[in-house]
Amino acid sequence: MIEVSHKSLQFQQGLLNRLRFKIRNVSDVPITFRIRCNNNTNYKLDHYMGLIHSHQDFENCIQNIEAADIKLFGDQLEIQYAEFIDPLQDLKDFWKSRKSLDHVIITIEVLDVQQQQKEAILAELQVKSQTLQKELQNIKQQYIQVQKSGVDINYFNQFQEGFTVGQLMIVIVIGLFLGGIFR
Repeated sequence: MIEVSHKSLQFQQGLLNRLRFKIRNVSDVPITFRIRCNNNTNYKLDHYMGLIHSHQDFENCIQNIEAADIKLFGDQLEIQYAEFIDPLQDLKDFWKSRKSLDHVIITIEVLDVQQQQKEAILAELQVKSQTLQKELQNIKQQYIQVQKSGVDINYFNQFQEGFTVGQLMIVIVIGLFLGGIFR
């Protein structure tokens, strides 16, 4: 019978905030509502009860009063609602004599913006650290490859220095001769 614009209301810790939310009557009959908060010392609503005509919206505001205090986990608003048939009846009298089983719960969160910023920076640093570790690993592998190449060149130089050009030519001719014999 009703829809609420927010599933959760989020305040920033240390700041006085006013948040707006809408309650929409999606039925074909007028609806009355009342809002209860489990922590009235920290939050103030503009309207605790009201009447919403068929397919209309009701805009409400909530303010956190004690901005610097850390709020308890589990703060919430309960919006109770019921069909309102008698337009002459007073809303307060209506709710005194009635308990509605139909309700919507909206959670209230107080966000520590500094903590969120710290967590975001930490996550970014972890990603950068992982990227640097991968780059370092690639550099190590390239270094090992360069060292192997250097060892191979050194080995050839030692081989070349151990023989004179004439001796090397003799070894080549013997190799070709033996290759021709074994064919």
